[in-house]
Amino acid sequence: GVTSLMTLNFMWFKFAVIWRFFRLWALASGVEVPENMLRCVNNNATILGFWRGWHASYNRWLVRYLYVPLGGNKYKLLNVWAVFIFVGAWHDRLRWRLLHWACIFAAFLAPELGVQAIGRRLFPTVAARDTLTYRLCRCFAGALNIHVLIAGNMVGYVVGLDDMWDALGTYASGR
Repeated sequence: GVTSLMTLNFMWFKFAVIWRFFRLWALASGVEVPENMLRCVNNNATILGFWRGWHASYNRWLVRYLYVPLGGNKYKLLNVWAVFIFVGAWHDRLRWRLLHWACIFAAFLAPELGVQAIGRRLFPTVAARDTLTYRLCRCFAGALNIHVLIAGNMVGYVVGLDDMWDALGTYASGR
């Protein structure tokens, strides 16, 4: 898990440097391009917020040309599945582990959206969000987000779904 978190941080740093270098080059050439890598991996309390900022320009394209034509927020819980499966297929040649990666993130968005709706009711004002309870809830959500990112990326890019279950079994048994 620690190695995966370190890898995620390295990937964020690597892509941030690469994309910002080429953004600088584009801006110097007079071309306005969107910023990518808006927040560090460790500075996201939600999965949705993470993916909106990770590759923000690609996210805009996905929203404009895939999510909205499929019905947008009207069918949000179904559309995220289509978007993530498209992204999984777009990353590389079609492989099961990337489809599993897509399904992990799509599956975790549904409970996240439910928790956000509950949070808006429990903490409706800025003053309500300036409490220890709210901050603890955000910390818990952020920790859960990091664990989902680790598990999803381990499945998608390292071990696949079958080997992930084996790794979790080994972890649970204490070996």
